[in-house]
Amino acid sequence: MGFLDNIFGKKEEPARAGLPFNITTSLRPVRLAARKESSLELLVTVKNVSDQPFMCSISLEVPKALGFENLGIAKTKEIRMGELAPQKEKTLSFSICSNSMTIAGTYSALLSVNQHYRDYGHVLNYAKKSIEIRVV
Repeated sequence: MGFLDNIFGKKEEPARAGLPFNITTSLRPVRLAARKESSLELLVTVKNVSDQPFMCSISLEVPKALGFENLGIAKTKEIRMGELAPQKEKTLSFSICSNSMTIAGTYSALLSVNQHYRDYGHVLNYAKKSIEIRVV
């Protein structure tokens, strides 16, 4: 029935009960190179599945061996998406880099999506997701 749902449309439900949004992630390319300066893009798509608009922000925390630039100084990055209209989605991109000190292995980055009210200082709901990044 999944094929027919794609054709005729299906009302999307949140991934977890009580959350008004769905989170989808993808890596392009799928891995980093070890002991080299290389980078990949983490694409994060947030879809509002509720009937009300809300403010949203995304933060990503990478492990010590990786960074958001070639030097690897910054380990946490937050992007404020603004207001997300009902049944709409936004896609954001995070650039994750390795350097000459990064050894081969699997690293875990922590993605947090926050639903805000009034301003970005007040969090109403949040979801955390672990992203596995392969370095070969």
